[in-house]
Amino acid sequence: MIIQVFGYTLAAAALFTSIAMALMGSRWQAVEQAAYAGERRPWWFILISILLIGLYLTALVSFIGMPEKSWAGWLLMVIIPIGWGLKGALIIFNPKGRQTVSAIQGDQNWRKIALARLPVAILLAGLTYFA
Repeated sequence: MIIQVFGYTLAAAALFTSIAMALMGSRWQAVEQAAYAGERRPWWFILISILLIGLYLTALVSFIGMPEKSWAGWLLMVIIPIGWGLKGALIIFNPKGRQTVSAIQGDQNWRKIALARLPVAILLAGLTYFA
């Protein structure tokens, strides 16, 4: 059950941020800059990160305890978090990565990113269903 909560939370977050990017266009830049460009992360970014990590660890413990694990569960609980960890290291802890994210400009560019992220929400929902 907690694995489904984790997976559907991720899918909903990907969907929500994609919709927000599409609707806000270049105004989304302020959100990205607040989260990634500064030397310190804002309180809301830290809080969301802590809650997400806590939910993930709870789901991971549940996943480890499962007698039978599906391929979708392995992807959702192991492979995808490794990829996000690498992305986090490249963007959040790397000044050049933060600068790249901060340099995205224009409504069209943000809408393209939003559309490119929509399949991620669908993929996460599908993996969660089969996990």
